[in-house]
Amino acid sequence: MKITHKTFLTFLVIFLASCSSVSMDRTNDATAISASASGAYSDSGLTSQNILYFAYDKSDVNSEGRAKIRSLAKVIKDNDLSVRVEGHCDERGTREYNLALGEQRAKTVAELLIINGVPSAKVSTVSYGEEKPAVSGSNENSWSKNRRALVKTFK
Repeated sequence: MKITHKTFLTFLVIFLASCSSVSMDRTNDATAISASASGAYSDSGLTSQNILYFAYDKSDVNSEGRAKIRSLAKVIKDNDLSVRVEGHCDERGTREYNLALGEQRAKTVAELLIINGVPSAKVSTVSYGEEKPAVSGSNENSWSKNRRALVKTFK
């Protein structure tokens, strides 16, 4: 009986801990969504310099992407901007897998911005997985445009 009781308590602690982390993630997403709805974030300033593309199933940044990040970091620092990095994926893979991959892409870009001098307090990340495609279609041309990270800046 004691083993069952200990197993139950262990399960309960793990379950409650995982619920609290999900709750925090939802809070962060709700903050991002409410900021987006309030107009604090905007797609109007997006250029090709704010978008980084990734290879299939990868989250590493190529040399062209690293050059963009250095340039973006300078602009962000010089203008005292805050930034939200959005990770996106193509439609292949499960929803959960794509959310995780989008998160990894966003975190990789965020880490490179911080390495290039952007204060970590000014950087946030969010993953949309496959939920917000830039281009519709089920072919390599469309998929390659959807495997991206957007760097959105705001005051």
